[in-house]
Amino acid sequence: MSSRTCITTPDAPPPIGPYCQGNIAGAFVFTAEEGGNKPDGTLSPTIEGQTDQAINNIEAILKAGYCSLADVTKVTVYLANLNDFKAMNGVYAKRFKQPYPVRSIVQTALPAPGALVAMDATALRPDVKK
Repeated sequence: MSSRTCITTPDAPPPIGPYCQGNIAGAFVFTAEEGGNKPDGTLSPTIEGQTDQAINNIEAILKAGYCSLADVTKVTVYLANLNDFKAMNGVYAKRFKQPYPVRSIVQTALPAPGALVAMDATALRPDVKK
């Protein structure tokens, strides 16, 4: 039987609904979609600032789940406007290292006013890597 553990950390924004910031499930850690807002709710006006903060939020959740960005295997990026791809990708390339996670990009409406980007990630827990 598998188990699932809810991850909670004050180092990422609190959930705005009935969900966990992340879950430890078997060999994996899954994060919720994280936007570019800081834990205090403030939001950078730039795609670069929001991208960096979204990755900071994912990193905080992963840390609470005993992982790091180096353990990430899959990222989904949600952009309010695909024209922001190049700027987002520049920040992303500085934060994630080889071997890069697989990635999907989706253009969509984001729930927070002023939100330009959000991401979720899946990581393989280092204590179960073979």
